[in-house]
Amino acid sequence: MQLIGFSGCSNAGLASMQLSEWAIRQYTMTSWIIDLSSPERARPGTASARRARATSRPARLAAGLLGALALLAAPASADEQPDTRPLSTAQIALFETPHLRNVDHPEALQYRFERDGVGAFTDSIDERIEKVHEDGTKYVGFNFLNGEHHVFFPAVDHFRGNPLLMLFLENDVREMRDQTGIAANYYRNRIRQAFVDRAQVASVTFTIDGKSVAAQRITVQPFADDQRLDRMPEVKGKTYSFVLADQVPGALAELSAEEPANPETGSGVLRERITFVRTEPLAEEKP
Repeated sequence: MQLIGFSGCSNAGLASMQLSEWAIRQYTMTSWIIDLSSPERARPGTASARRARATSRPARLAAGLLGALALLAAPASADEQPDTRPLSTAQIALFETPHLRNVDHPEALQYRFERDGVGAFTDSIDERIEKVHEDGTKYVGFNFLNGEHHVFFPAVDHFRGNPLLMLFLENDVREMRDQTGIAANYYRNRIRQAFVDRAQVASVTFTIDGKSVAAQRITVQPFADDQRLDRMPEVKGKTYSFVLADQVPGALAELSAEEPANPETGSGVLRERITFVRTEPLAEEKP
């Protein structure tokens, strides 16, 4: 059985990464790709603890991604009603658009990573388009942050969409899982459901090479009405923002997640942002 990958692609490379959980190809909310790896286990912690801990990406994130078993498409059960609504504008823009169509040769897409708030730091992310297949799909590798912050992600193959989007989302929900004890699937589902009918889409501009280009900003607050998170206002008020621009190689101009300040604990705003910077030739590997 083939996996339904990002942008509707068949992508066996995602099997070891659990990232195809973000594929939105299916129209039913109950027949998405499921994870057959070890069950989610709640971990102790609070949203406040998450803010107070100045950390790099957890090493166990990479281990968990590499250790996962294959993902299979799960049919809807007889007592579940399929969601027959068409894909929303946000879903199509993020998950059904071939972002990498404007990359026609191997090169590195370079991004700046910024964390503002507790544990602030600035770093870089390299997304390597290592091979362009005859059908236009890409073999993509990653250097996700550096030094003590570095997280290893395996390369993926036959992608049309930009997989950095899924790394960003998956990394975010797993951090929330580790610090709140709530299963990552809970956060994933809330975010995916919010893309259906709660995302806001606006026309904006983005500056690349000193020139302002047309762009589209998608914003969403997946947890705003989630009573389960009433005691974690930082998470409940979290806002995700995605800026897409056709003139940016790989189309992802900016990705960000922002948690508001919590006056009760005295914690300030916590923001993580990934911004496209430039393209560079692929560095030659040493023999």
